[in-house]
Amino acid sequence: SSASSKPVITGPVFDKSGEYTVKTSIIGAKNPKTQTSEDIDFETKLIIPSESQFTISFNETDYPVFVKNYHDPITDLNFDSSSNSLVFKMPFDWNHVDHTDQIQYNFEFPKNFPPFENIKSFVAKVNDDLMLPQGIHYDVYSKHDRTVIHFTIDNDELKQIQNDLNHLTVTISPGDRSSFVEKHISFDNGYGAIISYDSAYHSDKDLVITTTFFDQNGDMASGVRYGYSLKDPNGNETFNTGTNPNLLGIELPKGTETRKFGPMINGKYHLQIVLIGLGINDFDRFKYSEFDFELHEENTANAPKEKIPSWIKNNAGWWADGSIDDSSFVQGIQFMIKNKIMDIPDTAADSGNSVNEIPPWIKNNAKWWADGLIGEDDFLKGIEFLAKSGIIKVN
Repeated sequence: SSASSKPVITGPVFDKSGEYTVKTSIIGAKNPKTQTSEDIDFETKLIIPSESQFTISFNETDYPVFVKNYHDPITDLNFDSSSNSLVFKMPFDWNHVDHTDQIQYNFEFPKNFPPFENIKSFVAKVNDDLMLPQGIHYDVYSKHDRTVIHFTIDNDELKQIQNDLNHLTVTISPGDRSSFVEKHISFDNGYGAIISYDSAYHSDKDLVITTTFFDQNGDMASGVRYGYSLKDPNGNETFNTGTNPNLLGIELPKGTETRKFGPMINGKYHLQIVLIGLGINDFDRFKYSEFDFELHEENTANAPKEKIPSWIKNNAGWWADGSIDDSSFVQGIQFMIKNKIMDIPDTAADSGNSVNEIPPWIKNNAKWWADGLIGEDDFLKGIEFLAKSGIIKVN
């Protein structure tokens, strides 16, 4: 290429999804006319996604799921209604693991998909042994009619789970993170924003903040430009007003973004958001809003844990109403106990007094619990009975 023409790449390139490495060499310049003694090399990576569509069924209703594949397309995508889990396989060539920075997939569900309507977070299991809460982000704002699960595995995690298979089996299940926070802020021009983050800090997990802006009518503010400053507990401050030298501000074509911060420490932070403009036009003046938030150490050994995550209440209600059969309900409870999503006392082991079917009073308890008429301890008694009777296997 030259000063008067841009380089044009032709041929069968970028025709498949995946990660590409683009290398560029500067060998000289025209003005002033110069020949470099050595080529000046640049290298960058470009990821091309492809989109595929699947259909999953729940309560005899079909729902479309759109998957953005940033690597090879996934196969065998299924939804396990007994545990509200998404299960799929993704092909992977382990000969290329050293050259793969990360694997990424995005799953888009309709916002009216019942199992995920009241979910705040997700966890993932890869090849039955690796939990990846830090590799999943749940986005409920960037699309009007869909929610998005962003799933990534970085290079270090890939090397931990390396095996002889030519694929990875992934299970994504609803989490139960009470530390998830949504902060609503407003600006004096009628605009607003929702800031969402997980307040539980862990040394191997980035702080992920999703910021979504809304205009005076409550619609997402497409094309908004903004900046921020973040001050940590030690008084260190980070600023960001974008990278475009000709237009001040971080540009958000869809009005929302997810940004990672790290490393983080325990304590109180101060976040200031400034609205700069919309599109290429600046507001009459900058609009400011700010707030404090705290991060606390995530101590999984001592942190109190709910006996039954709140989202299981939906399953109990569907089972009581007949939308889920007994077998699916039992399989779902066994799955959650096995994967430590749900706790029952160690004493609730098979006593040898087996029964062949679930007594009606347990289903009644499930309905009353789903309707808020009894507490989770009363419902848990029924689960303990099923374990002692051998209907549910806890080991």
